[in-house]
Amino acid sequence: MANYTFRCESCGEFTLWYQGMKGNKREAECPECKRKAKRLFKPPITFRMDSRVKKRVERGMEPRIVNKKDLPKGGKRKPTVSRPWQAGHS
Repeated sequence: MANYTFRCESCGEFTLWYQGMKGNKREAECPECKRKAKRLFKPPITFRMDSRVKKRVERGMEPRIVNKKDLPKGGKRKPTVSRPWQAGHS
């Protein structure tokens, strides 16, 4: 289960747990006043992360939404290691 934290302007922060990945996770209804609340992006527990990654996460950068058309163009690369035990490799 994934948990998401939201902030209601009148009631404060609350957390909801979702079982599926479908649906809008940017807004939720506040369980107390029933107003719309916006999602907060909180960093995960970072004490075991690489220090560079940890610093970047703790700066509070929100995730970017990337469209498929904006991804770099690249074809499939042939594997550099021969793996005859896997299907499709020779």
